[in-house]
Amino acid sequence: MDDMERTVSLPRWNELPDLELYMDQVLSLASRYLGALPGGEETALTAAMVNNYVKLGLVPPPVKKRYGREQLSRLLIVSLMKSGFPIPAIKRLLDDARTRHGPEELYEIFRARYAAAAAETAAERGASDADSPYAAILRAALRAQTARAEALRLFAKAFPEAEKTGK
Repeated sequence: MDDMERTVSLPRWNELPDLELYMDQVLSLASRYLGALPGGEETALTAAMVNNYVKLGLVPPPVKKRYGREQLSRLLIVSLMKSGFPIPAIKRLLDDARTRHGPEELYEIFRARYAAAAAETAAERGASDADSPYAAILRAALRAQTARAEALRLFAKAFPEAEKTGK
C-alpha cells in the first residue's frame, strides 16, 4: 500500500503513554507514531533535535531526564509542522496557543486539524488520479506551496509583531 493509503491519524492524548520516558524511548515512540503517517520518514527525530527544541522553548524541558505526554505531544506537533513552517513561527504559534489551551486540548486540536487536512488531501488525490503523473505531481506540489504561502499570510496577520522581529 502506498503512503496515502495508510490510515492517517495521530494517537489521541489518552493513547499517549501516561508515564515518563527517557530520550531513547521518546525517540522510538515518536518514530513509530510519525512513521505510520504519510511522509513520516521525513519527520524523523534525533536526540539533538529534541534537545534543540527544548532549548528553543518549543518543548517543555524534561523532568529528571524524563519526558511526559506534554513533551511527546509537542514533539509530534513540531515534527509535523517543521517541513512547511519556520521554527520561529511554530514557537510563536505554540506560545500563543498555550495561553488559550491546556496541553491536552492543544494536542487534540492539532490532531483533529491534521486528520482533516489528510482527508482533504486524500479526496483531492482521488480527483487527480485521472491526471497524467506529471499533472498530478505538479498539482500536489503547487498545492503544498500555495498552502504554505497561505499559512504564512495568516500567521503574519495574526502576529504582526512577529513580522518585525522575525519571531
